Amino acid sequence: MIGLNRIIGINENNCTNCHQCIAVCPVKMCNNGSGSVVKFNSEVCIGCGRCVGTCIKSHGGVSDKAARFAIDDSQQFIEDLPHKDMVALVAPSAQCNFDLAKMISALRQVGIKYVYDVSLGAELTVALYHREVESGSAKLPLISTSCPAIVRYIQLMHPQLIENLAPIGSPVHNLAVYVKALHPEAELVLFSPCIEKTKEIRMHNLVRYNVLYQSAQKIFDGQDIYLDLLPDGGFDNCVPAGIATNFSIPGGLKESYLYHYPETPASLIARVEGSVVFDSYLPNLQDAINRGDSHLPMIVDVLSCEKGCNAGVGCVHNTVRWEMEYMVAARSEQSINDPNANQRLNEFIADTINQHDFRIPSYEDFSSLAQIDIPSEAELKDIYEKMLKFEEKDFRNCAACGYNSCYVMAVAIHNGLNKVQNCHLYQEKELRRDQQAIEYMHMELSSVFNAMNDALIVLDKEGRVSQSNVAAQKITGYADEAIIGIHILDLFCGKAPYTIKLLETGESYRDREMIIDGVRGKIHGTASGEPRVDENGQITGATIIIRSIARVQVLLNKISGAQATFIFDSVIGEDKNLKNSVRLATIASANDSAVLLQAASGTGKEVFAQAIHNGSSRRNGPFVAINCAALPRELVGSELFGYVEGAFTGARRGGRPGKFELANKGTLLLDEIGDMPLEQQGMLLRAIQEKAILRVGGDSLINVDVRIIAATNQDLLELVGQGRFRADLYYRLNVVQISIPALKDRRPDIKLLFEYFVKEMSVRINKQISMIDNEVINVVPAYGWPGDIRELQNVVERTLLLAEDGHITLDCLPREIVADQDVGYDGGHGGGYQELAPGPSRLSNRSTRKAKAGEKEKERIMRALDKCGGNVSQTATELGISRNTLYRKMRNYAISN
Repeated sequence: MIGLNRIIGINENNCTNCHQCIAVCPVKMCNNGSGSVVKFNSEVCIGCGRCVGTCIKSHGGVSDKAARFAIDDSQQFIEDLPHKDMVALVAPSAQCNFDLAKMISALRQVGIKYVYDVSLGAELTVALYHREVESGSAKLPLISTSCPAIVRYIQLMHPQLIENLAPIGSPVHNLAVYVKALHPEAELVLFSPCIEKTKEIRMHNLVRYNVLYQSAQKIFDGQDIYLDLLPDGGFDNCVPAGIATNFSIPGGLKESYLYHYPETPASLIARVEGSVVFDSYLPNLQDAINRGDSHLPMIVDVLSCEKGCNAGVGCVHNTVRWEMEYMVAARSEQSINDPNANQRLNEFIADTINQHDFRIPSYEDFSSLAQIDIPSEAELKDIYEKMLKFEEKDFRNCAACGYNSCYVMAVAIHNGLNKVQNCHLYQEKELRRDQQAIEYMHMELSSVFNAMNDALIVLDKEGRVSQSNVAAQKITGYADEAIIGIHILDLFCGKAPYTIKLLETGESYRDREMIIDGVRGKIHGTASGEPRVDENGQITGATIIIRSIARVQVLLNKISGAQATFIFDSVIGEDKNLKNSVRLATIASANDSAVLLQAASGTGKEVFAQAIHNGSSRRNGPFVAINCAALPRELVGSELFGYVEGAFTGARRGGRPGKFELANKGTLLLDEIGDMPLEQQGMLLRAIQEKAILRVGGDSLINVDVRIIAATNQDLLELVGQGRFRADLYYRLNVVQISIPALKDRRPDIKLLFEYFVKEMSVRINKQISMIDNEVINVVPAYGWPGDIRELQNVVERTLLLAEDGHITLDCLPREIVADQDVGYDGGHGGGYQELAPGPSRLSNRSTRKAKAGEKEKERIMRALDKCGGNVSQTATELGISRNTLYRKMRNYAISN
């Protein structure tokens, strides 16, 4: 089989899947483009070498970079040379690749005994063709068999033309027949530019080796044989070749034939070469023969290579076409100028063609190897849809895939020889789709990038800004383009040790404080950095996230609950003193003056402070509260003013902001200010006056803008007199003093607050209250409430938890509220307090009170049943209890319906 002779190799690592090999291939199907690289099937290769040449060209002319390379017998030839007698046959094209005379000498120096000129075989070929034509034994038009690629193509693709192939061998074959008779024990080696000659010589088993000119040059170089230094040598022919030395150029056969047989009309010999042979000439010739055209040629001089054999894939020269044709013509003219030599040549030809058999018995039909399955219309439509061809304009026939039409590409796909992904239109549409997806992703990422509240900058390997988001531009004050190229040291005021280390080692860092040198001044902030690496793990830059300290504090305040929720409407009560306090607080909220809240514990000082904050222009800033009485003496400074890293043992890494920083642009509530240690009061006064703080262990002032509200349950003026509170601090804080009345001083508000808390808390704990006994309403206001509103809130919560079936009774109240009351209260309707009458109404006995409550509940149930006409469901709804509870109570109270 022909597939046993590999003449083209593939280096898949160099294949770029460009499909140029398919584009130039006359057969196409010998290439399989269905994978990531183009595979090769040597069985259906005609050996034209186009794919090798174009692959080398597409790789800049460097054969070592190409995916395809020619394979010849040079390696085996070198191995066998020392052990066998070798006779060289040199193709006519050698004169365009070497100094022919010196090449002959080089071949003998390599170890070859005899060297013959294939041009002499061409002379025999011309004579043999003439004899076949004249005798009428050849079928016309007679197609030249000099080019093995043409012969193989006809065997594969045009089997009908096989009978038109000349029954005479090629010039190489014909010379080999003659030389083999002279040297029957020697091995013949052909030096040529044609890789397909390897298959030809194997077919006829006369020539053992085919060595390309490129390999011959490597052999000479490897043995340090320099042609320029060698003497001229001559062929071992008994006679020199004549006009046929031009056989390597296009039309060489025609010119030689007409020279020897000038009576032949030139129009009877057709000359054709190059891609047109495969694309149109052979199909048209076959059709013309089938039609019986009257103007058919007698002989077809046909070559695969457009420039003839002088530009075969195995050549070593870069000679332009006209130079090659000149060299051939000059030798040819020289060969025919000697009449005696011409006479001897003619005699040699006549004797030789009669002594030897040069005929080729037959040419095998290989068309079965080229059979492909033609897809149906439905299959074609499916393939076209996969190729994304839906409209007429999609059928471009652009040949970018390597095929000359979309149909041929579809047929190749159908036969598994290619894939839809190699269609140029498919790639274009997919590329456009991918591009749109990338653009959309870019827009999405840019949107996310610029929507980030945190400033983000991207650094290159040198530490210069390559990208930034809107937040980064906002915090630094630089415009988009202006920030590009700024070095991180310049951006971070010359101090960026963690970032520099990150760029050198890839070590990330978190929340390191730094100073940004912005356009509008220096900004205190924190930075976190992550390295950027490539696919090899090499550091290519860094991503830095920057947050201003002010923003960090806002976030911290939100997370820690440093937000004010109460407003002035949150203050419940009708007491005139309370209303006056609210009025003063409302006035105070309109400015940034310091406020001193004077009230007992539990009266709602923080409610007032939050209401003042929310009523002020600072309502969108943080509200931070600190209880001065709860702070250990040694921690007051660090809590108020913060500390830097390493300020003391146990200090948090990176330091920590204090309450003043957290309250920046907002309000700071100093609760229980009277309990602040005297030695810390001076630092507090300085911070309030200078509007700047110094962190513990720090050396730079941090500006703060804080509104101060102080609260106390002590008499600060008295503490000043005792030397326990600084007078200057007192006067700094006591700009607007607001006294909040205690609950015991506004008893009419107690019932109002009790009912408000019941309503508000019942929703929160998901418990419905349908009834509050009058005794509860009377007892609650009469209590002294030493814990003030805070105690009232806790009592209401306990009462709700203990209330059964949505009914609040005296049993739900704490014992201390009920047990020791000597006075009653009329709920604000009787104008004051009254003695509780002795006897059952005093309810001093628990069981008596319970019985009394039971009687009242029984009466209420009976009234509801009467109202609802005995309907239990409606009655239960009316009472706000379930039907089961109603049935149980009716059984307990012996109520029949």
